[in-house]
Amino acid sequence: MTETTKPRIFKYDNVKLLAIILVVIGSFANEFADKSDLFSSWFVFCSSFTAPLFVFLSGLFQKQYTADRKLNLCKITAYLLLGVLLKLLIAVVRILDGDELWFDEFLSGSGMEWYLFVIAGYMATMYLLRSVNRYVMLAVSVVIGVAAGFLPFSEFLYIMRYLVFLPFYVAGYWLSPMKVRRFTHRLNVKLAGVAFIFIYFVLCFRERKTLYPLQILFTGDHCYADVPLEGFTVWYRLLCYGISAVLIISVTACVPNRKFPVLTKLGRNTLGVYFWHYPIVLLLWYLGVMDLFIPLGDPLWKYLMLVAAAALALLLSLPIFSLPLRKLIELIGRIPRKVCLIIALVIIAGAVIARIVFA
Repeated sequence: MTETTKPRIFKYDNVKLLAIILVVIGSFANEFADKSDLFSSWFVFCSSFTAPLFVFLSGLFQKQYTADRKLNLCKITAYLLLGVLLKLLIAVVRILDGDELWFDEFLSGSGMEWYLFVIAGYMATMYLLRSVNRYVMLAVSVVIGVAAGFLPFSEFLYIMRYLVFLPFYVAGYWLSPMKVRRFTHRLNVKLAGVAFIFIYFVLCFRERKTLYPLQILFTGDHCYADVPLEGFTVWYRLLCYGISAVLIISVTACVPNRKFPVLTKLGRNTLGVYFWHYPIVLLLWYLGVMDLFIPLGDPLWKYLMLVAAAALALLLSLPIFSLPLRKLIELIGRIPRKVCLIIALVIIAGAVIARIVFA
């Protein structure tokens, strides 16, 4: 989901491939989370860091703005259009399954398209705040992310996720790929990372009832009022921030910085996996394919489902699935900046109008 740098650091391709596999596993697990302890444990583990990790990597590989570097309006517009296309694709599959089309959810809801819209917003935000001190920006973004849980709305324009995940983008933006690689290459960081991942993974299964309520905060699209936990929820948000941050460091440290045959190259195509996998998951449900696993018996069908999710992620990592998306981005890149700005404004205005008219 992020652009590359030269010389290429293979660690990030490997990290992205691992993370996108966990994203797809999380999407599968979420469909059964309310029926299976195994899947609910997998979902809370995957949701703990995959979204923040991709947001962090997007910020890490965004070129920092300078006095002579203009805002890339065409790239922002490309992400917005991809988000709209994914939203429409998901809507089509849901309509096939008997759901109604809600026009007031044109740019809202909790669908997988949120990431594309939020990243577009982050790119514009970092340009507008390019002169702000990095430490001030990071501190303020954390305060904003914590305070976001008190907002009376969460889904419109994906504002909740935009605010909640903002610290991870800011952190990535002000760091550099080489600095992160050098830090995570330290032996003590690697050993601590292995230990933390192992302990947290075990806790997700052994202490599922304790950790599962946190998934509402990990996904970033709910107000504090929706969190089924007692006490001051702000502390839970800070706890989730801490868990996500340590997992991001740990996973990055543990993944090797070497080129693996075939697999490392697949890590460059995570946008295609992200774009296509959820509509396919919904389509598999509609066609009844998911139900074919259950008669195989418990727990065999559950493990086969996890393997199928990983296999789907690898399949969608093939270049052919990312090619049309990249061509669309390249095509939009040739459009004049003023036209891109108009398209972006039309998309946002359309969302606002749909919300007002159809709400």
